[in-house]
Amino acid sequence: MDASTLILLAKVDLLPALAERVRIILTREVRDEAVRKPELWDARLIARMIQERRLSIRRVDVKQTRRLMSDFRLDAGEASSLVLAQDVSATLGTDDAMAIQACKVLGVPFVTALHVLIRFREQRLLAEPEVLAKLEKLQRFGRYGTRILEDAVRRIQGDRTT
Repeated sequence: MDASTLILLAKVDLLPALAERVRIILTREVRDEAVRKPELWDARLIARMIQERRLSIRRVDVKQTRRLMSDFRLDAGEASSLVLAQDVSATLGTDDAMAIQACKVLGVPFVTALHVLIRFREQRLLAEPEVLAKLEKLQRFGRYGTRILEDAVRRIQGDRTT
């Protein structure tokens, strides 16, 4: 998972529940970016989850990271996360547009914070009102286009229009 998605999930209080269901692995670059501002409660939550070993940290090859940074104009966190996803054949959690494009080019599966929220609703882990409240927060903190948000609302509400 890269820092953008990690932080978004922390801000909408989905990170702990997700970590109970799937193994979340971070690179050192992502860890450093996510906890850089300890005065923020999401940074404190992430730091605590790392300390409690609910989030794992793994090193990746620096040369591969630099290559992806250059090839796709990614920051270190996104590039290292992409290297990690390739190394362990995992789905990358990213909300970064350039990282998403790199995933598509390289054939790496990815999910965004919106995907996670929708999946929680589909699995009935959260009630619709709670999901819509979290979606409102994601809209505030994330950089989602109108069409993407409208699609998310339809999916959360079970596409009642059809």
